[in-house]
Amino acid sequence: MSTIVSRPVIAGLLLLFTLISGVWLSYSGKPLNVAIFTIHKLIALATVIVISVNVNHLYRAVEFRTFLELVLIAVTGLLFLALFISGALLSRGNPLPEAILRIHQVAPLLALAFLVMTIYVLASSKS
Repeated sequence: MSTIVSRPVIAGLLLLFTLISGVWLSYSGKPLNVAIFTIHKLIALATVIVISVNVNHLYRAVEFRTFLELVLIAVTGLLFLALFISGALLSRGNPLPEAILRIHQVAPLLALAFLVMTIYVLASSKS
C-alpha cells in the first residue's frame, strides 16, 4: 500500500478506534474506568497527531491557497479542540450541564465531516 493511501487509512482507523473506545467508556459507567479512559485519551491524541500531519502534508503540497481551505482547516481544528476540552470536563466527574455531554457527542461527527471536506478541498487543489 502506498504512503498516499496508507496515511488516510491509518488516520481513519485511529478515528474509528477513538469512537469505539469512547462508546466503550460511556457504557462502562461512573466512575470512569481508568484503563479504558487512558486508552481512549491516548488513541484520541494519536488520532489528532496523525490527522494533523496528514493535513499539513496536503496543505504544503498546495501551491495556491484559498480562503475556503483556511476556514475548513480552522473549523476542523476548533472541533477537535472542543472534543479535547469537553472530554476533559466530562472526565472530572463533577456535575456539568447537559450541553457539555452533547458537545462531546456531536463534535466527533462534525469534526469528521469537516475533516473529509478539508481533505477533499486540499486534495482537489493539489491536482
